[in-house]
Amino acid sequence: MENISEKNLIYKENKDAIRVWNLTKKFGDLTAVENSTFTIERGIIVGILGPNGAGKTTTIRMITGVFKLENNSKIEVFGEDISKSKNKYKKNFGIIPEVSNAFSDYTVWQNMKFSGGIYGLSREIIKKRAIELLTKFNLIDKIHSKTKSLSKGLKQRLNLCIALLHDPPILIMDEPTSGLDPISVNLMREQILKLKAEGKTILITTHNMREAQIICDRILIMNKGKIIASESPDYLRKKFKSPSTIRCKVDICPPQQKEQLLNMFKFSEEGNHLLISSKNAIKDISILYQLSKENNLKISELKIEDTSLEQVFIHLIEEDSNNKEEVEKK
Repeated sequence: MENISEKNLIYKENKDAIRVWNLTKKFGDLTAVENSTFTIERGIIVGILGPNGAGKTTTIRMITGVFKLENNSKIEVFGEDISKSKNKYKKNFGIIPEVSNAFSDYTVWQNMKFSGGIYGLSREIIKKRAIELLTKFNLIDKIHSKTKSLSKGLKQRLNLCIALLHDPPILIMDEPTSGLDPISVNLMREQILKLKAEGKTILITTHNMREAQIICDRILIMNKGKIIASESPDYLRKKFKSPSTIRCKVDICPPQQKEQLLNMFKFSEEGNHLLISSKNAIKDISILYQLSKENNLKISELKIEDTSLEQVFIHLIEEDSNNKEEVEKK
């Protein structure tokens, strides 16, 4: 596939795709993003995670130039200060929004042609790139279909084709698998990983912890406008000793024994299984076996599940929120 980016943009010499210093954004009395500094290395997938209102979308909009920078905030894209080259740096980005921005009454081809025109591509290049991309993402048979006739999964593939049309080195994806069925989710993940293998730098916002754990090289966790963690998913899971999960099946559990379990452990139920949150799994398994002997409980399918990114996320958000409350009280 012809690499338009290498012809129009100078970015090979720069290791870092995006560098951000002191990113701050206020809306009246509300501070949406506060003094965030981070780096996104070239050729990796970075996920921005956080609860609603954490500042994820505002951060993305400042990076892509939708919102103006404030005070001492500074952003470089492949070594270029974006405030000094606003038109040029935007060509580095392909943006896939959560809600499709394709015109619903346009055909797939008309949307591709319109997008190519925005980036100043010739009709010949638009046609060539459109056919390549639509073929690659299995949309070529829909080239003359109106966008409104496509399923959400197909619309998301069209968004991807539109974003890649000018061959940007950086993709920014807002909740790329939100609302998709499981098959479409897997297809989208596979495509994201293939794009990384082709050398793209990818920035994703997501609420899907499993997705982040599977595809992201690094994650930024935001809470109340600040970045509270910036590490690989595996490192975070090892560093923050949030509880492991003991999964077991209790075949026989009279009500009084269940009450005893409730008093001893923090657990939830999933079908016939108990999911026990444990800070010391080996010790708690010994206690479970002792209880089973003393109370004639039948326990089977016992195993320890690794700490998930979701557990780490909840732990960090709760810890940060509690710390902020303590500071406010003082």
